[in-house]
Amino acid sequence: MNLKERIFNYLRKKQPERTLRFPHFDRPLSVLVIFESDMLEQNNAVKTIQQDLRRKGMNVSTWGFAPKKAKDITSPVLPQSRIVGLDDYNLFGKLRQEVAEDLCATRYDLMLDLSTRPLLPLRYMAMYAQADFKAGLNLGEGIHDMLISPPDLNTEQARPEITWLYHLLIQYISTIQSRD
Repeated sequence: MNLKERIFNYLRKKQPERTLRFPHFDRPLSVLVIFESDMLEQNNAVKTIQQDLRRKGMNVSTWGFAPKKAKDITSPVLPQSRIVGLDDYNLFGKLRQEVAEDLCATRYDLMLDLSTRPLLPLRYMAMYAQADFKAGLNLGEGIHDMLISPPDLNTEQARPEITWLYHLLIQYISTIQSRD
């Protein structure tokens, strides 16, 4: 484990205890979607997910990470999205103070982490996001309230598409909700 990972794990353990509140889709929710942006910032799959959530009456915010050395990256497909780059993180891989404050400024009912591989920048976003319920793929970091662990994702070659992950997360949340 490298130094950046150790710092992340140390900071994760120091996070205050959260009050878990399960989201119910029978009322409008505020939803944060975090994702890995493609290199061209096209993000068509994220736009489709955003539109689907809005059709369901949700208030949606999207935050992405693009592995570029730049600040204020914009996406032509998602102009309201916040896409952070490598310059938004410090030498140790931690979100810069002003970016973390922007992320923490809004409280969400649900955070959907559409990360399909363990990227430290997205793990920091997931950790700092102020959400009552956090859901995502089981990547081993322990910051989510609900983890999806499909048995066929044991190799790097088996990385899922984010639309598949989104539909699976929504399906599980809806199924659990219907059994409350």
